[in-house]
Amino acid sequence: MSAELLQFLFILFAVACGWLLGYWYRPKQKSSSIDDNASSYYKGLNYLLSEQAGAAVMTVINELPVNIETLPTHLALGNLMRSKGEVDGAIRIHQNLLSRPSLPKDKLYQVHLELARDYISAGLLDRAERLLRDVVDESTIYRMDALAHLQNIYQSEKEWDQAIAIARLRLPQRHWLKKQATPTADERAVECALSHYYCEKAQPLLAAHNIKSASKELEMARRYDSSNVRAYLLSADVAISQKKPQQALDLLHTVIERQPAYASEVLPIFRKAFSGFGDRSAYLDALQRIAVQVNSAAFIIEATIIMAERDGYDKALSYLCDAAMQRPTLALLSAVIDRSEEDRGPSVVLVRQLLDQLKFERPTYRCRHCGFSGQKLHWLCPSCEQWGTIAPIRGIQGD
Repeated sequence: MSAELLQFLFILFAVACGWLLGYWYRPKQKSSSIDDNASSYYKGLNYLLSEQAGAAVMTVINELPVNIETLPTHLALGNLMRSKGEVDGAIRIHQNLLSRPSLPKDKLYQVHLELARDYISAGLLDRAERLLRDVVDESTIYRMDALAHLQNIYQSEKEWDQAIAIARLRLPQRHWLKKQATPTADERAVECALSHYYCEKAQPLLAAHNIKSASKELEMARRYDSSNVRAYLLSADVAISQKKPQQALDLLHTVIERQPAYASEVLPIFRKAFSGFGDRSAYLDALQRIAVQVNSAAFIIEATIIMAERDGYDKALSYLCDAAMQRPTLALLSAVIDRSEEDRGPSVVLVRQLLDQLKFERPTYRCRHCGFSGQKLHWLCPSCEQWGTIAPIRGIQGD
């Protein structure tokens, strides 16, 4: 028996117990109504147990009355149907509830919200949007839930301006005369999403070389989330395109200080920024300082390449071997083998192939929220749909 079915049966049992307890304190002339409702419960339950979802829905719609006491049962069945993929059944249950004006207004808005969730599951986003807009405008109790669903709809449709407008409504109003309270976890998540929305707007502007507009979007991105790595990397690219390498380096150093796990993502832009100075010795010194600071294999390997150019092969190999001894990773071991020219026998070739295979098969990035892993950096996790939670893996198999 599935967990969803067990959950529904538990809810059904609790409601039935409450119904029976109420029956003992009611006048006896209502006993026939109680018996009819109990019969509807058992009939719907039998259909569910026999996996006849459609029959269960019709039983509830046709035989179980709609009132404040039976509403939890209707909603529980609708949610169960939606979670099992029976979206059409969930829609019919919730539409049946909306056709009964006897329910209190706040409960009708709750049904509106559930029906909107059904439409979202069915991919009917336009219908869901209309329902959610009504809830936002008319209900104070369910307004925030409706805003959250609206934000997700606009995010999935990549309508970033509308997503930004809705996300702002979810944040408390700020007043410069009042001390700001510490943001809650939900508010921080909204701010993080807002920051990435501005990054999404900035990227096509950068591709179109509209640097001024892109800079404004990225400034807003950094304002909403000062730890958004993506915003700083894009801002550094903007600074480089404006021939401001020092500004780009300052932005990249901010990333390294606040989010050292992303050092490997910083390196390509760091290299590009330093090329504007043309000082290889200064570049090597900077690489070695950061390598010590964050213990990044990517920076160590880059420093080895520059050191070989300036100081020779032996010194570079010694530096690389020392780093690999202190913190062995697949990347550093592969680099050591690549630079070891003395032995190119079959055993070394085999080790090199095995290391390459391990690097190829192992994930490079992992979501800190749900554990999703892969070899590509997604700013929005494909699994849990959280912004900015995927980071490079640190350790033997990562940077």
